[in-house]
Order: sequence, then structure tokens, then C-alpha cells
Amino acid sequence: MIQVGAAVQPLGITSPVPMSGFAARTEPSTAEHDVLGARALAMDQILLISLDVCALEESTCRAIAEGVRPEAPEQVIVTATHTHAGPCSAPTRLTRCTPEIEQQLIDAATTAGRAAREARQACGVELRVARGVGVAANRRHADRRVDPPVQMLRFTAAGRTSRTDDPAAPSDAATGAREVATLVTYPCHPVVLDGTNRLLSGDYVHPLRERLEAEHPGTVAVFATGCAGDLNTGHRAEASYSLQRSATRTFDEAERVGIRIADAALAGDGRTVTADRVERASAPVTLQIDSPGPEQVAADSASWTRGLAGAEPGQATLLGIWLDWARSLPEGTDWTGRVSAFRLGEVTVVTLPGEPFLAVAEQIDSKIDGPCLVLGYADGCPGYFPTAGEYPYGGYEVEDAHRYYGMPGPFVAGSAEILIQKAVEVCRALG
Repeated sequence: MIQVGAAVQPLGITSPVPMSGFAARTEPSTAEHDVLGARALAMDQILLISLDVCALEESTCRAIAEGVRPEAPEQVIVTATHTHAGPCSAPTRLTRCTPEIEQQLIDAATTAGRAAREARQACGVELRVARGVGVAANRRHADRRVDPPVQMLRFTAAGRTSRTDDPAAPSDAATGAREVATLVTYPCHPVVLDGTNRLLSGDYVHPLRERLEAEHPGTVAVFATGCAGDLNTGHRAEASYSLQRSATRTFDEAERVGIRIADAALAGDGRTVTADRVERASAPVTLQIDSPGPEQVAADSASWTRGLAGAEPGQATLLGIWLDWARSLPEGTDWTGRVSAFRLGEVTVVTLPGEPFLAVAEQIDSKIDGPCLVLGYADGCPGYFPTAGEYPYGGYEVEDAHRYYGMPGPFVAGSAEILIQKAVEVCRALG
């Protein structure tokens, strides 16, 4: 058994506040549909914290790690669920947040992390995996069918008796076991809600967690989005430029999607994981940026300026963001982040920065012995990581997203493959 604890702390951010995820949406939130939070899962000395925001910068993640464990910040991994219905959460990327909002995020995550560590108790581990979920779709290639798995780790504390009449500590009638926490991952953009939504929400992630927690009252469900850079529920990324309301991207649909994923996880094939400790390794990774030259920037700026004439409001807002990016062109030719992995028995969990494409997770999984969960959006999100074969197709993720992210340019082709190689090296360092 390993020592496991979990906790939830509300972010405490209320409307009106600028929202992040859709460049064309410039008006602030009007109210809260869900209570957004920081959810922490402590596994021995490792701590995984997931926040209900679109993206976090590396400096914010470091501040959280140092706040929770100043003596060993490297043991803390911080992720964003990547909801596009969350508040602004990055000081220099996407829709910028204020120092006050960033501090609220740090405080909430730090509080949750400390509480999770204090709540640790001996737990057994079970892995459940299911395919055929029928939710994620390749948003760049409609003709390419994908079937990524939903994966769930269940952490269960042994009960002293088999009694089940205590509602504060529900248990399994046969064993007296009580579920303490679950870690669930699925690769699909939390963008069921469209850019016209102005209610703060976790998108489909919120009803997913509610469903899991209703199944085992008292448990804490922690969701970490997988490698979803090219996956959503079936619309092009460019649809985010529009401010036209979609009849199919609603809260009812977000609830349907979340419950479907949760039910698939609950019904998945289960296996007991034998683990008496959690091992961790990490390594820095430096990736090159393909910064456009001044002539290219000038030519693009002229084209965007011409495009403003007659552009519909959402497209005009986007072009304005691109022009602002060109006027204050960010500097830099590379970016450094970190890749981490931890292992519970035969199960390996890999955490990657940014928005990797699904093929990144698939290639890592093919090179690792035993079950492997690959999480994205971890310890910083500087943009997309398409695999090299996607660059000839262009598109938002390859050519345009870096401007909204406030980066000097897109990552060069081959960057995703470097992430894959680094992840495999880190996993092998675990032994």
C-alpha cells in the first residue's frame, strides 16, 4: 500500500473577470455556473495538483510547488484542466491575468496541496481502463477515427469493519474499503461550451467529477486532461474565432459528455496494482522556436490590416490580437520546461507541458512497459506540440496559436518528438 490523501480548495475567483481560452471573447464573465477549484492528490511524497483553468505558466507552477513543499518543490506537479470557460490565469499568455488573480490561484493550490498531504493514509490501488468512449474526435482530420482510452486510478483505504451505515465514510460491504480518491485522465479539449458562454465553468470536467464522487461519496475526483492538442468533441479549432452561438455546445451537452466519460471509467476493465511506494523522476527539456523574421511579420501585419475591413466581429478581434502581437513581438529562440514521470507498481504516469497531440501519448505508451497514463498541460503551457507529420497540414495549432499564447513563434517541427524521447528517458530513469 501507499500513502494517499486528497483535497479540494475553491479558487475563490468570482465574476466579473476576464475569461481565457477563446481569443474572440473579450467580455468578462457574468456569473459562476460551477465552483472552480484546485484539487490535490498526494501519493507518498509526490503531489499532483489540478486547477480549473485554461493554462498556467511555468513561474506560477513553481510558486505553487515552492508554497506546498519548499523543501522539495520538485516533488510537486501542477496541471491545468484546460477548461475554456475558466478565468484568465496566465500573466503573459492567452488572456492575461492580474497579479492578484495569479496569487489567488497560487493560494488555492497551495492550500489544497498541504491539506492533501496531511490527509494521507494507507491505500490500495486499482487501475481501470475503457475504450469505445465515443467522445473525442480529431478536430484537424475529420476522416481519422480516434479511440483514446479513459484511464482511472482508484485509491482505496481499508476499513476497520464492513459496516456501511455511516454516510460520512461509505465503504464496500464485503471489505470495509473506502475510496479516498480517483485520478482520471482522458484526452479531449474541454471546449464543449462555445465562445459565447460567459459563465465560469469546468466544462465537461465538472459533471465528470460529480458523477464519480456521487458513485463513491466522500471521495475526491482529480481530473487531468491527456494529450488533447488535436482532439475535441468534433469541431474545428477555427470555430473558436466565431462569436456565433452553437446549438450543440451547451451545458446540457457538457453534462452528457462528462457523464459518458465518467461512466466509461467506472465500467472499465479493472486490475489491482501492487505498489508499496511511488518513484519519481524528471528532467528539463529545451525546445527551439521558429520565430518569423521582420519581413514576414511586416507582410503578415499588412495582410491582417487589410482583413479587418469587412471582418465579422470575432474575426476582427482575432486579427487585432495578431496585430498587437506583431507590434510587441516577443523575444526568444527557445523555451525550457520539464518532463516528469512517477511510477506506482507497474503503472507509469507521465506528465508533459503544453498541448501535445494524441500521437505523442500513443508513442510514449508504445515505448513503456506496463500501463501508462500520459497527462498534458503540466508545469507550464507554452502552446501546441504537433507531431512532425502534422506540420505540412498547417492550421491553427501549427501556424497561428503562438500569437494568442504570446510566444515568439511556433515550436519547430520535431519538438514533439523531443518530448517523446525525453519522456522515455525519464521513465527509464525510474528503473
